[in-house]
Amino acid sequence: MNIAARLRREQITSGVINLVLSAGFFFAVFGLASRPLHFAAPDNFAIDFFPQAAAIALMSSLVPLLVVSASLRKAGGRTGPIFVVRTVLAVVLAGLASAAALAAFCLLGPWREIDWLVALIAKLVYGTGLGVGGTTFALTRLFAHQGKEMA
Repeated sequence: MNIAARLRREQITSGVINLVLSAGFFFAVFGLASRPLHFAAPDNFAIDFFPQAAAIALMSSLVPLLVVSASLRKAGGRTGPIFVVRTVLAVVLAGLASAAALAAFCLLGPWREIDWLVALIAKLVYGTGLGVGGTTFALTRLFAHQGKEMA
């Protein structure tokens, strides 16, 4: 298996999927009408980073780990469930920490609202970045773990 090519392919896949899902959920939650969005009530834009982070961090680490682990098992590699759980938990905790930092920045900053288009761009960039980052961390850790077992 070409590790660099596989990692690159999974990163691109994760980035595209999380970009599309972030857009879909943004439109579902905040609508299609261009208007200012409040960081706090009634729109709760700042708080919306938490469910986005949790979902993206979970899926951007779990799915690639399971898919690539299955490929590695066919080649004689092994990955236990404890490794998967620890890796996914680390990505989810990092994602939630990033959501907390962004929510704090939004709620404690000098602004009370954000333009709809700027908010959309922020959510797309955040979702894509978190997805690619979660996938990268999980698979890099998996490949390093496989290398230790094969040595």
